[in-house]
Amino acid sequence: MAAVWRGSQHSGSALLMMLAIADFSDDKGVAYPAVSTLAEKTRMKPRNAHYLLTTLQESGELVVKIGAGPRGTNLYRIALDRLDRVQPVAGVQGNAGMQHGAGLQAAAGMQPSARGGATGCANPLHPIAPEPSLNHQEPSGRSLTRPKRPKLPVCPHDEIVDAYHEILPELPRALLMEAKGRKEKISDFWGWVLTSKRSNGTRRAETPEEAIAFIRTYFERARSNDFIMNRGVRSGAHAKWRADLEYVIGDKGRVQVIERTEVTA
Repeated sequence: MAAVWRGSQHSGSALLMMLAIADFSDDKGVAYPAVSTLAEKTRMKPRNAHYLLTTLQESGELVVKIGAGPRGTNLYRIALDRLDRVQPVAGVQGNAGMQHGAGLQAAAGMQPSARGGATGCANPLHPIAPEPSLNHQEPSGRSLTRPKRPKLPVCPHDEIVDAYHEILPELPRALLMEAKGRKEKISDFWGWVLTSKRSNGTRRAETPEEAIAFIRTYFERARSNDFIMNRGVRSGAHAKWRADLEYVIGDKGRVQVIERTEVTA
């Protein structure tokens, strides 16, 4: 914290965020608090916290590695060598009488007792840093720019539709790929298959080949669902309703297939 006070070029909320990270870090400037924890500590919304973390990284004072910490947490490292070279730009800091005397900074009396200070910690990752970050989708070592989903393989729209026609011929055919919103819904389904997890914590698919295999199994399970296959009596406004491709791969269809068939997908 003394190094941040002394050498950071930032002021205001950005400086507050740097100090919050320093409060959790070890002597090497390494910490892994959750973004939600940093937001709570600095009295701001998580969205603002993400923005400030990006600003700090772009300034060179903070290095961020997504998912590189314990249990998939974001790993932060304060660039202490850079802080030693940077002169503060805020006028108040430059004129502050305490900086010249530096009595508190030289003694660094508050640092050992700060939460997460752990000056004697042999492990560079502080053992009492708070809960892991929820942002686990980015691969390890990737720089933090903005929260976003990982890049997925190109969605094979036609192959998915062909599997639907082959396995569920009783349902309405999807003949027009350019129909409003159809490609987007197929892409969303493709992304769900590649990023979601089963109830046991394992991924449903990690490669395009595994994703296609899962989708074919998914359509086969849909055949066993009486509601989707219109087996039974419907009345009123639903008397002539039939499930189509968009329904089967949409949120409501997934509930029918995943939760109301015997096998857990």
